[in-house]
Amino acid sequence: MLERHNLASSRPDVFGIFPEYALDVRPLAPHEGDITSGVLVEFGIRYVFLKTVMELAYEGLSLSGLYAVRLFEEEGEARSPYERLYLGKIEAVEDGTARLSDSDFDEFDADLCYLEGSRGNIERIARELLGAEYGAFSQNLLEQTFAVMGAEAQVQRLGKLGAWLEEKSPLSCCAGLSMRIQKEPHQCRPGVDAGHSHAFKPPNCLLRPGGSTTVPWPVDKQIDRHGPYDAESFPEKRVRIAVVCPEEFIGEAGQFMREFKEGITSTDEALPFRQGFVRKYHLNSCDFTFHEVKRSASSLEEGYKAASLEALREKPHLAVAVIREQHHDLPDAVNPYYTTKARMMAQGVPVQLVEIETVRTSQRAYILNNIGLAIYAKLGGIPWTLSPNQDLAHEIIVGIGSARLGESRRGSGERVIGITTVFSGDGQYLLANNTQEVPAEQYLEALTGSLKETVGELRSRFGWKPKDRVRFVFHQSFKKYKDIEADAVKKFAASLTDFDVKYAFVHVSDSHNWMLFEPSAAGVKFGRSIKGKMVPQRGQCVPLGPYTALLTLSGPRQVKTPLQGCPHPVLVNVHGDSTFTSLDYLAHQVFNLSFMSWRGFNPSTLPVSISYSNMIVDLLGHLRHVKNWNSETLATALKERRWFL
Repeated sequence: MLERHNLASSRPDVFGIFPEYALDVRPLAPHEGDITSGVLVEFGIRYVFLKTVMELAYEGLSLSGLYAVRLFEEEGEARSPYERLYLGKIEAVEDGTARLSDSDFDEFDADLCYLEGSRGNIERIARELLGAEYGAFSQNLLEQTFAVMGAEAQVQRLGKLGAWLEEKSPLSCCAGLSMRIQKEPHQCRPGVDAGHSHAFKPPNCLLRPGGSTTVPWPVDKQIDRHGPYDAESFPEKRVRIAVVCPEEFIGEAGQFMREFKEGITSTDEALPFRQGFVRKYHLNSCDFTFHEVKRSASSLEEGYKAASLEALREKPHLAVAVIREQHHDLPDAVNPYYTTKARMMAQGVPVQLVEIETVRTSQRAYILNNIGLAIYAKLGGIPWTLSPNQDLAHEIIVGIGSARLGESRRGSGERVIGITTVFSGDGQYLLANNTQEVPAEQYLEALTGSLKETVGELRSRFGWKPKDRVRFVFHQSFKKYKDIEADAVKKFAASLTDFDVKYAFVHVSDSHNWMLFEPSAAGVKFGRSIKGKMVPQRGQCVPLGPYTALLTLSGPRQVKTPLQGCPHPVLVNVHGDSTFTSLDYLAHQVFNLSFMSWRGFNPSTLPVSISYSNMIVDLLGHLRHVKNWNSETLATALKERRWFL
């Protein structure tokens, strides 16, 4: 029966793409009055392969390196159709048998296992299987997915499902207990109590210490007018940049860097970056040296190595590495972006990546503007900060992330590096710290030690005195280590006996099944189309109880295309062990920190306390595969630099 709901436009015998509903019961807990329970409805897409690994291998498909799943042994164990169990990584399919790694089995009957169902695997197999028809298949998949996941489609489907549930009411739950469901979705009236909605306004930004130049968001044009926050104190007014570039691209790279330095030539006042890097950031000069990656080198890696070593002799403040887009597909150990970054960073030199395809783009103004911002931040500059909290307490915001090392999907032998990114209460990035690489069972102790080391540096830097009021706000997003990290924070806070310490441990996640819609939202223009219809604006906050709230950080303008589904709000949850539990204050802080990413001038879809940690985690995962890379580099010359932007 399910087959008639398959959304696959080609080879529905191979690809299973099914709309999926999930229903759960959740409460709304107001500060006063009764708790209200409701049915939480989630719409999704289930991707499955309908042919076995054996059948796909017969079609001549390359399956090595993909992951396989198997059926449940007992009928009824699966909670939903096509739910399957992890099996392992396919090394080869031979003689009707799948040879496996990262598995409890060395081999498995290829006719009894399937490829793991995921959007990425569907796209990969479809590209190989369908050939010239793949483009039409992929476009149709986008359209069919949007028909399920788009905000307007979800609202319409909610109406139909609500009417059906109301018609079936009362529903028997158990002996003597039944419930009645109303068809109308919950309406969030204006207010601050559970189930109500209120909006946060964009923050004001500071462009001078002390607040003498305070400007509203957006901040880009204001920096054009006033310069960056630290215009009067930035130490490196004469910047040296080394450009590492394949010799065949030197001419184009030279033109690109001239535009970077001097600005875009245009009479259109709305276009950004007409001043160029030097004038925009109030520098005295910006000089470049170019170092060619020779085609005659024995390998791509050797060519970039020679050019990088030559560049380091010039003692640059920063390096720009020009690569091809296709280099992203290379293994980390020979990928010129990661190998060049590792080599330069070992000497305390941050690196900015630029693809030659980006250099060749005709509309470069916005790209150069964002690159300029990231480079200024990597050089140690402070483009802007937020208006500070007027509280008497010293406030420090700590983002906690963790890099899970090892190739195993089963977690066996997993090792962990804890990442902490530290910000002042006005959103200014202070430093990053990381633990040593440790087994998962030692992570608690390592993270606690790292936090104590961090507070030692802050205490010295800010001159904290005994009995000072200090508030720590910890942001964390990865569910697996949430309890371990909460325990580390609790132990850390208890050890700070010299100060009057309050702390909040805040879990910030976009992996949940709550949704918010705004049926009256008309969306925004996108070419000849409209995107973001019925998507709420950024900054809508809906408390769910005294310790949990939904917060929208992606509005209609952050929706990338007309076919992107409705973005999830983030779920902000204050841990029960926290000694500072002001939910609205903490949710507002999360919102404000989404305006502090110096990777680009648009607001981020996560607070920088989370996004910066994620960037570091991602880069460490790649850099660890580069020969001679030493993560202790980050604890020395680059400790206070935004090298990861």
